[in-house]
Amino acid sequence: MNRKDLFACPFFFDKVELDDSKLVPAIISTPIAGAMSHSISVLDNQFSFLSDPINAITKNVMEEMGYENYTIFTSWMTKTTSSFRHGFDHMHCNSFYSGVLYLTDKCSPILFRHPLPWRWSSGSQDRNDGVLASNQFAFTPKKGDIVMFPSHVHHMILPHHQNEARCSIAFNVIPVGKFGRQDSTVNLITVSQM
Repeated sequence: MNRKDLFACPFFFDKVELDDSKLVPAIISTPIAGAMSHSISVLDNQFSFLSDPINAITKNVMEEMGYENYTIFTSWMTKTTSSFRHGFDHMHCNSFYSGVLYLTDKCSPILFRHPLPWRWSSGSQDRNDGVLASNQFAFTPKKGDIVMFPSHVHHMILPHHQNEARCSIAFNVIPVGKFGRQDSTVNLITVSQM
């Protein structure tokens, strides 16, 4: 029997240098409801100093995926305090790629679930490596780490057990302009571009 592992789900990992003299005031001044900022455009406001480094990484990801034009159309800060749990896993609808930039040290892991839901309860031994025999992948980030992943992948923040709050910037990306082929062509313009 021949086996081919087809259609990988590409995740991208990188690092951003953070300037605490800008970062700390931005975290403190960001209004939070529960564990999420009121604003879903923090990269345009409080965290605008992170726009360029996040955009540089996003540009590389989108070009590698075959898209020249894109927009980061939502961005928000999460702030998780000790023992807070972010409910159930979720995905980001109406988006292409999602990303998270970690702003603090000692962050609790983010758990990614296999994109095929039948794998979640397969009962197979999980190696937590994100490859063939894995139902999930838990990533324990460090301050400045950034991860980008397909928005359809279910994920969740695992419980945070540190005294210091876990803070991150999350964002969603979508291709814009004309793309596709023949009867699957679309010309997408986001509201912020109008």
